[in-house]
Amino acid sequence: MARLGIVTVLYNSESVLEEFFETLDNQTFRDFTLYVIDNASTDKSLELARRLAEKVSFPCVFFPEPKNWGIAKGNNIGIKAALGDKCEYIMLSNNDVALVNNDTLEVMVDRMDTSDIDILCPKIYYYSDPKVIWAAGGTYVKNDTMTSHYGRMEEDNGNYDVEKEIRYTPTCFVIIRPEVFEKIGIMDEQYFVYYDDTDFMYRAWKAGLKIVYSPVTYILHNESISTGSGSPFKHYYLARNQFIFVRKNRPKWCFWGVVAYRFAAFALRHVWTNEKKQWTAELRGLRDGLKSN
Repeated sequence: MARLGIVTVLYNSESVLEEFFETLDNQTFRDFTLYVIDNASTDKSLELARRLAEKVSFPCVFFPEPKNWGIAKGNNIGIKAALGDKCEYIMLSNNDVALVNNDTLEVMVDRMDTSDIDILCPKIYYYSDPKVIWAAGGTYVKNDTMTSHYGRMEEDNGNYDVEKEIRYTPTCFVIIRPEVFEKIGIMDEQYFVYYDDTDFMYRAWKAGLKIVYSPVTYILHNESISTGSGSPFKHYYLARNQFIFVRKNRPKWCFWGVVAYRFAAFALRHVWTNEKKQWTAELRGLRDGLKSN
């Protein structure tokens, strides 16, 4: 039994895997297992990950999946495996992150050991500019229909150097007690990608669980490696999944308010753009989200 089970989902992640495995292997904390779920990558992600696993000093468990199930189900496969192995803590980690400090895992596990925190996240910087914050925790905005990262795109001037309880954090690098899954369940797989973490953290917050941002350590995040920043794929799922999230978690009046706002914003925004692939993908997302149950 490892104290920490780290779950990472691969999908065409070949370009970032060497650094990910290397920074994990440099950690002073050694009592962890890496659960690698490959969502039928079309590049050599799985082959590379297997080669890297032979070179590192920590155990790796592989789940080569026959198709791309999405990040939510991929995470669930790893979560169930880590729970089955009786890990004391479970970490969800993108593989496009870099652990800059060698004691990152050690200080995060120690913070969990010495507190009543249920979910813990560190300070996260942009990989491309390690002085600029990507997220220092977050919250829900616009009547709890969207999320916002504290400090996003701000140069770090010390404003986010105090630990605090938060309502939301993205799950690109977060440590969770197993009891959390017992209380609120695992990730909702209908999202496929995007809003799955929004939904999970919302359920955790509503259940009274303690979600904490702590600047005891930090990581770098190379955003949207697998999905592509601004891609039609991303436009589609962000549009669709907002409707799914709001319909599931917010009152009916709120859902129809979001529907009206999103379609109006879509019409106004795309009057001025020639990005046909993006706006057609977004329109399909809005349509499919509207039809969801």
